[in-house]
Amino acid sequence: MGCGPSSGRQNPSTELKKSTSRGATSSTNSTSHNHKNNNNNNNSTTTSGTKKSSTSSNKHHSTKKSRRSNSKKNRSPSPQPQLSEDKISIKSAILIQKWYRRCEARLEARRRATWQIFTALEYAGEQDQLKLYDFFADVIRAMAEENGKTGGDNGRNSPLMSALSHYAKPSLMDSEGETVKKMLEDTSPVNVDIDRNYKGPTLTLPLDKPQVAKMIEAFKVNKVLHPKYVLMILHEARKIFKAMPSVSRISTSISNQITICGDLHGKFDDLCIILYKNGYPSVDNPYIFNGDFVDRGGQSIEVLCVLFALVIVDPMSIYLNRGNHEDHIMNLRYGFIKELSTKYKDLSTPITRLLEDVFSWLPIATIIDRDIFVVHGGISDQTDVAKLEKIPRHRFQSVLRPPVNKGMDSEKENQAVNVDEWKQMLDIMWSDPKQNKGCWPNVFRGGGSYFGADITASFLEKHGFRLLVRSHECKFEGYEFSHNNTCLTVFSASNYYETGSNRGAYVKFIGKSKQPHFVQYMASKTHRKSTLRERLGVVEESAVKELKEKLSSFHTELHKEFDNVDLEKSGKLPILKWSECVERITGLNLPWIALAPKVSILSEDGKYVMYKEDRKIAQVGGTHAQEKDIVESLYRHKSTLETLFRFMDKDNSGQVSMKEFIDACEVLGKYTKRPLQTDYISQIAESIDFNKDGFIDLNELLEAFRLVDRPLLR
Repeated sequence: MGCGPSSGRQNPSTELKKSTSRGATSSTNSTSHNHKNNNNNNNSTTTSGTKKSSTSSNKHHSTKKSRRSNSKKNRSPSPQPQLSEDKISIKSAILIQKWYRRCEARLEARRRATWQIFTALEYAGEQDQLKLYDFFADVIRAMAEENGKTGGDNGRNSPLMSALSHYAKPSLMDSEGETVKKMLEDTSPVNVDIDRNYKGPTLTLPLDKPQVAKMIEAFKVNKVLHPKYVLMILHEARKIFKAMPSVSRISTSISNQITICGDLHGKFDDLCIILYKNGYPSVDNPYIFNGDFVDRGGQSIEVLCVLFALVIVDPMSIYLNRGNHEDHIMNLRYGFIKELSTKYKDLSTPITRLLEDVFSWLPIATIIDRDIFVVHGGISDQTDVAKLEKIPRHRFQSVLRPPVNKGMDSEKENQAVNVDEWKQMLDIMWSDPKQNKGCWPNVFRGGGSYFGADITASFLEKHGFRLLVRSHECKFEGYEFSHNNTCLTVFSASNYYETGSNRGAYVKFIGKSKQPHFVQYMASKTHRKSTLRERLGVVEESAVKELKEKLSSFHTELHKEFDNVDLEKSGKLPILKWSECVERITGLNLPWIALAPKVSILSEDGKYVMYKEDRKIAQVGGTHAQEKDIVESLYRHKSTLETLFRFMDKDNSGQVSMKEFIDACEVLGKYTKRPLQTDYISQIAESIDFNKDGFIDLNELLEAFRLVDRPLLR
């Protein structure tokens, strides 16, 4: 720190020697000069009288003072204790360490704040999805009751009601009933021909590892598997899953090891990394993939085809657990249905129908050697393995689907969903561990339960397990222990929120003691290694952008709240009051005080938020004057609106009619308890229908939602 040769300073010992030499020379000159002055004074004293003698005495006294003063001035400074090179090195190291720790603390604080933004927005979306499906459940229940009373088709002429009518009928106990047989016939790969221009991978039965390897290589260069082969894989996988129990049991007596992977969410690159690092599944190298194979990522169907193909090749070496995203209702919102529609166009409909059935046959949990319990989400105080084993899992094509058994006679009630079974399924796929004791509803996600260390301990003791392994939550390092190391979370999708946001990981249990060995990774399209600060900057920027969009969708409500609190009507609020208002309106529990400089405009002294200067507002469609409340409601619930559209888009054409659009908006108004004016909704629909063909393209619809800088509201 400035002590090296490049600093321009000399060695401390050299400086000390020169200083001492200069001080000694100065002292000698001063003494010689004073001696001459004394001789002159003595001569003057001899020639003068008594009076002069006293004067001489005073002068002599003054000379002594002067001599002492000059001596002090010219005396060399006392030498400072010299620091050894070792001590200098130690002090420098301590200084560097303190600086490094401060930088690390700042980066960690930024990372935690960014993480909070992403998780809060993610879980808010899941809450909306569950609330929407609760709303669907109310509609279904009302339809069932009304139809039971009148025998009519109340509301069936509505596009949404028509789509919901399928879910108003509980799944039949006979898993191979006429409806299922018809579905299997309609989705048979025999019905699909392969075009001559197709240049993707080809598959033949029986599948083997070389074919799977070729398929993986084709996926790496973004080739799309022909729908005929997709349907073939799904049909073969369905046969295997259907023959499996709800809870799989695995022995590692032969392999002496087992690998568990968490959520992949359509991240095909991460799956390739796992297979490259850990090898293909085999009897000596068994795997468990713990759910959430699809949604969010752009290669969900590729991930699914590879995993299902590996199951077909060797069912005893790879086990798949169902996650909360192996659910058609979740797929409507989080991207899988959109991906299928984009890649397979018209043929996406049979694939979607078959997938809905295949997902329902996936096992829901796995037990390793009677001492490790593996499940996607977690447990609750009601979770019981014996009950899980008896659940007819295929009846839950959507785990979000609540029981529908009101207003039914006894015969139909036997076919309805059992409440306890549904609760068991919901808990193991949606629950999260917490440090607090006890078990309570998972209000953050909107479904499942929170369970504490005491619940984990009780569950493990009751069933004779020593460890609970689950996934479901993104972790910065890819894995995390909790509950006194009795609960392990494994998450295998790297870059989940944004490039560089988190590592992916898998765990390998080795030996009879099953010691966990973790492997971490981060998929990257570039070879350049970025620093932690650079990665954090990109991730932070993405998180702040999403948060700003969220705040803009609450623009009107926020400004009403700000005006109520700003009694002086100054157009500014203290950061603390601003933070309280934002949290109250948005319902997002975030460190708003720390985030204020990033998402708002502050005064010059940094103490106030200038809320009147915030001009970002939501807009839908054309640039005509727009109603604040309606536009912001649509913008805030655009994901819900997209879900409604995909729900009604039975042929997966990616288009909805004007009638379907208006119907969806009316349903959205009932869902949000804010009735939307039909005339105004029609105006918005016309502005979105760019080619004026009477249909709205879903992609155009989503692009029509945007933020503008200048208010165009009336």
